[in-house]
Amino acid sequence: MRANVVVVEDDPLIANHIGRGVASHDELSLVATVGSLAEARALLDRPVDLFILDLGLPDGNGIDLVEEIRARGGLEPKILILSVLGDQETVLAAVLAGADGYLLKDNDSLDIGQQASDALVGGAPLSPSIAAYVLRHLRAQQRQAKLEDEDPLLSPREIELLQLLARGYSNRRAAENLGLSPHTINDHVKSIYRKLRVSSRGEAMVRAFRSGLLHL
Repeated sequence: MRANVVVVEDDPLIANHIGRGVASHDELSLVATVGSLAEARALLDRPVDLFILDLGLPDGNGIDLVEEIRARGGLEPKILILSVLGDQETVLAAVLAGADGYLLKDNDSLDIGQQASDALVGGAPLSPSIAAYVLRHLRAQQRQAKLEDEDPLLSPREIELLQLLARGYSNRRAAENLGLSPHTINDHVKSIYRKLRVSSRGEAMVRAFRSGLLHL
């Protein structure tokens, strides 16, 4: 049985290129190509095995869709990011939100169909520059851990919030889950960042996992 693939890409030329790559593999079936988050959200109740997702979309950031998919639970599709964005914060935020792979659009010879197939069987496709960056970042985090005498002391509520954020919840959804106001959640997030000595959600997740505050 072929795996159902949805491409979320607003550039028609790139979308067509990805579609041809998917169609070239017998085990893949391209069921839809859409160019916005709104159109992708309309497909979330359909049987989709893999989303190939751009991040810079006209109506928002693709990471928001990753978070929404992971927050739904149940049988979750694989998510493969294909983006021009390769900065530290974006990459970590996408991976920690639940992306299964992260590829850059800077390689014309990229076999997107093969990368999609790899993601579907449990692989984690990463562009070489992305993989090298992630490795360097984790090594830097490991070195930093050796310089710290003790783990950050988060309150039980902050740890509870951190667990929801690690599962891909947005601040708004976390507020609803915990029965708190968005303002209170924002205050907790600022406190978490301060105690963990980080400035982004991605860095907070890495620091929390490394410190043993969160577990896979």
